[in-house]
Amino acid sequence: MARSPFPGMDPYLEGLTLWPDVHSSLMTIFREQLTPLLVPKYVAELDTQIVIDSFGDTAPETESAIPDITVTYSGMLRESSATLATVASPPLRRRVPMSVPTRLVTIYIRQRENEKLVTVIELLPPVNKRPGEGRHAYVEKRNTFLSTPLSLVEIDLLRRWPRMPLEGKLPASDYLAIVCNMYERPECGVWPLSVRQPLPMLPIPLLRPDPPVGLNIT
Repeated sequence: MARSPFPGMDPYLEGLTLWPDVHSSLMTIFREQLTPLLVPKYVAELDTQIVIDSFGDTAPETESAIPDITVTYSGMLRESSATLATVASPPLRRRVPMSVPTRLVTIYIRQRENEKLVTVIELLPPVNKRPGEGRHAYVEKRNTFLSTPLSLVEIDLLRRWPRMPLEGKLPASDYLAIVCNMYERPECGVWPLSVRQPLPMLPIPLLRPDPPVGLNIT
């Protein structure tokens, strides 16, 4: 198998047909990576939610290359009385909105002894990033996390659509990762990332005095 030429995130994985599997696979890998670093005090859980997503507003607009008029010949006609029949083809082709079930996965890190939620890890999918109901619902969920005594790690490996709200101007970047440690809010650690650079090791906050554990998102 040919090796990807990209040192970090492969942008071809952002395709609408590929991303759902990429999202689920990455979150499973992240959990497996974190589990031995968290025991015995913490546990990482995968929380799965099924939402209905519409791909209609993300499909690229394409124009048909089919000619405007198609001329056909019917073999049922004799040569002496042959006629030409014209059938109009559509001048454009567009996609209709398609609603499909989409599986969203979040990682919850909890204290093992009392199941207290400590840290939430989100890998943004298209449905949560595109303008619309999905983004609005996610921003409300995000605001709840940020007003609660827990830490939020948000990883955005999609180049399209606006970034999640942050104060201040960000440098141009392809991807973005933020770590909002509950002990440091309202300030958060921010990693603007280029498609040309490897993805970083992110510090995953835990409860004090426990130090963060590293998550390799490459």
